[in-house]
Amino acid sequence: MLAKRPTRPTILVVDDTPENIDVLKGALTPGYVIKPATNGVVALKIASIHPQPDLILLDIMMPEMDGYEVCRRLKADAATQDIPIMFVTAKSGEADELQGLRLGAVDYITKPFSVPIVQSRVKTHLALRNANQKLATHNKHLMEERNLIESILLKMRHADGFHGEHVRCIVSPVESTAGDLLLSTVTPDGRHWILLGDFTGHGLSAAIGGPLISYIFHDLAIRNAPAQTMIDTINTQLCARLPTGLFFAASLIETDPDRRGGTVWNAGLPDCVLMRQGQVSALFPSLLPPLGIVARLDMGAAATPLTWMAGDRLYAFSDGVVEARAPTDEMFGSDRMYAFLSMVSQSSQPLEQLMERLVAHTGTSALEDDVTLVEVCAT
Repeated sequence: MLAKRPTRPTILVVDDTPENIDVLKGALTPGYVIKPATNGVVALKIASIHPQPDLILLDIMMPEMDGYEVCRRLKADAATQDIPIMFVTAKSGEADELQGLRLGAVDYITKPFSVPIVQSRVKTHLALRNANQKLATHNKHLMEERNLIESILLKMRHADGFHGEHVRCIVSPVESTAGDLLLSTVTPDGRHWILLGDFTGHGLSAAIGGPLISYIFHDLAIRNAPAQTMIDTINTQLCARLPTGLFFAASLIETDPDRRGGTVWNAGLPDCVLMRQGQVSALFPSLLPPLGIVARLDMGAAATPLTWMAGDRLYAFSDGVVEARAPTDEMFGSDRMYAFLSMVSQSSQPLEQLMERLVAHTGTSALEDDVTLVEVCAT
């Protein structure tokens, strides 16, 4: 059974001279529980036993193991690294003090010391430790709540099935609750809808609208609604429900039941690209602002007809692809993307090779934005 923590803060005083310990003990009682240690080995053992000290006053000049080494070992141990350490020593050189602070001590007091100064600094560092512990506890609770909300959002977001026929894709999020969203379904009359969207930012705030969009997308698909009605409904609902500053760039692709044609809407994403025999055959630029900004949009005027042949492939991707930056600040850009699409559209090469090219370009596997690419085949 763990020992019950004293109601008064506990201070471990480490000094090889008992008289020095008595002086500090007299200065700090009765406000604190004092635990003495006359060498480093005993000090390390006491620091690791529950209840651990709230603060350590540590001498430097001790035989066998000096205070610097004790400090190093305390800071190297995950169980004791957060205990604040104050050096109380006769070593008054600037280099000595600098070394102690570099090892992780929060303060450095030289002997002979002023009792009121010691009392004041002890009080200050214990208050800081208490505040840090409260902050850590609060952050832990916030993370637990965030993880719960994140889990709920992800389950809601992926509750409906993804229609994978005629589609290849890669989704590489910065966080599990990505800002990018990719949906695919087929209406009862045979139209294929593919929606790729990108919320501003990433993380929890960007994922909030995902379940709403997914619900509208699948609900109106089941109802055989026109694709224009679906994307207009998403825009209207986002305008009504999202806070200012949070919006949704999106590309919607609808193929006809015979897959000989269709329609493309682009609202704030990079150009969709139609590849034919390894060449860029057509681009579908953004003709709409991102959804969730303007309540009334002319979806009809922004609808771009899609006519394709057997073997054609249509690509949509988020701006995290073309805006990935090299150390020189040069973006990956459209030309590199078109070269990649030319290669994969003529072969069975996996789309995941895009990530290899992005890593080679940026010099890091930790990209700053979500990366999503979807390929829709004509047949």
